[in-house]
Amino acid sequence: MRRKHPKICLACSAGGHLRELQLAVGSIPEEYHCYWLTLKTTSTKAFMKDKEHIFLQNFQPAKKWTLLVNSLQALFWILVKRPRVIITTGAGVTVPTVFFAKKLLGTKVIFINSAADVTHASKTPVWIEKYADLFLIQWEEMKQIFPNSICCGVL
Repeated sequence: MRRKHPKICLACSAGGHLRELQLAVGSIPEEYHCYWLTLKTTSTKAFMKDKEHIFLQNFQPAKKWTLLVNSLQALFWILVKRPRVIITTGAGVTVPTVFFAKKLLGTKVIFINSAADVTHASKTPVWIEKYADLFLIQWEEMKQIFPNSICCGVL
């Protein structure tokens, strides 16, 4: 099947963030030119085996150097891949990618807040909200924290 443009970056951390992103994007990766951006773990290596992907350094707040490495990797891959759209469920590993793509390329950002955030926000959505063109929440209770969001229901 011929893939259509625009190029889409599917960005997330491993584990539950990856699973939520898989559920959210459905057949988009088969219909459009997509690539995955995530962390290198045993499970993500297996999942990405037949997919276009990039593994980034995990950003760990306790280890400041990881933010620098992640940011440099994010900047490099944004300039190489030049995505028109980023669809992300977070978490921290995706923040520099969203920042550079938005600021340098004007990339459209779709953020899907975690179903684990029911009444309180984690750090990533609070930061990404100002860069998101579409901000989706999975629980109505989160409207109190993100009033400009759209509730899409639980994935």
